[in-house]
Amino acid sequence: DTYPFFPSLGSMLGEEIIERPMDELSLQGDEEAVRRADVKLRSEEACLGDVRNTQVLYFDESFGQDDIRLIEMTPELLSVLKKEKQFVLRGDAGEDAVLCSSNKSYTLRECTTSNSLLLIPELSTDKETNGDDLPVRNVASTNFIYYELKLCRAKLDKMRGLLQKTAYRGEECEEEEKGEKLTMEDILETIQASEDEIRAGLDEIGAVELNGYWRVIDHEYKTSAMSRILTLLEEMSWSWERVPLIETCHTLAELQPRFITELCLRVYGNQSEESEEEVFMRLDEVNVSRFYGEYILSSTSGKFSLAEFTEVWQDALPDGMTPELVHLRGVALITKSPNQETISYLPVSGLPVDPAARFAALFARKEKWPRDDIVPYLEDLVGPGQTVNSLLLKHCRSTTDPKSKEKIYNSKIRT
Repeated sequence: DTYPFFPSLGSMLGEEIIERPMDELSLQGDEEAVRRADVKLRSEEACLGDVRNTQVLYFDESFGQDDIRLIEMTPELLSVLKKEKQFVLRGDAGEDAVLCSSNKSYTLRECTTSNSLLLIPELSTDKETNGDDLPVRNVASTNFIYYELKLCRAKLDKMRGLLQKTAYRGEECEEEEKGEKLTMEDILETIQASEDEIRAGLDEIGAVELNGYWRVIDHEYKTSAMSRILTLLEEMSWSWERVPLIETCHTLAELQPRFITELCLRVYGNQSEESEEEVFMRLDEVNVSRFYGEYILSSTSGKFSLAEFTEVWQDALPDGMTPELVHLRGVALITKSPNQETISYLPVSGLPVDPAARFAALFARKEKWPRDDIVPYLEDLVGPGQTVNSLLLKHCRSTTDPKSKEKIYNSKIRT
């Protein structure tokens, strides 16, 4: 019996690898001297002649142990690893593992190769060796499996659901709160995304850190807080384009915590001016319009007459703001019929995150979708290297409306 010969490794290194009979591997006395003599003998037997391009590989005592995994990385990703010093694997039991750097996430895919991948610590490719002092290396293991990395979108859907369980409903409700609150460390342990992606996601859903725990604000509580702010603007004859932040927080302090007032103004507005005594905020017309439109729809079961809804929606907004249906992209479903147009609540946050399940849910709600209606419900599914068009092509059939020339999509699956 002999140890196997690996010509592919030799060709990769541009050097010769020597086949060793097993019955001559017992080394006595000066191990290195015996090895060098043995190599010299084998070199002469193999008629290698010039051995400057030769390395000696021995199989380590621990050879065969399956405790090392290989990951294939691009040069760019390897440079990130060298800079950050570590990557983190995230995922609970039953979830596919995700590898995270400080700002990106990657899925891991197991790959196999017919070539043997030898793991050799301190491998040298020095071409200036000689027959009397050839480098000797130990082969620690051989692998046929490695992992391939693919950039993916951050998996933040789980975070919203976990935070919603401990939503902030006011100081008077805090003693009754029994849910398990989450610190940033807890979130990093649970959510399959990089820290930068997680922080961006927390900012997007309006989460705030209270006493070391991350919380979202209960929707009804936030609506009440915003209503008090808009009522104050009307009473004080302040324009929604120039709201004094400090004075507003002070005036409403007895009705709601200062941090809630400031959070609402910063989530639904932007800082426009600042002086030594005051900071002025400008409410964002789209954000405020969307907030109240979603609140009205979520408070109404079933379908709502579009004309009646628009009237109620307009009355809820400050003077000077104009609601537009485009503000409700990914929140509202408009259905047209010969007699009337209706609108109903369909938030993208309540739909499945698996693409096939998402399309099934959409087509269960409506059989045929114009392109402009369905796209807002797909944008959050688009990962790196993907497009909305690729999702539509994979899961839908398309036709063209003969009158409007608009693309219409329906399911590929016959029911």
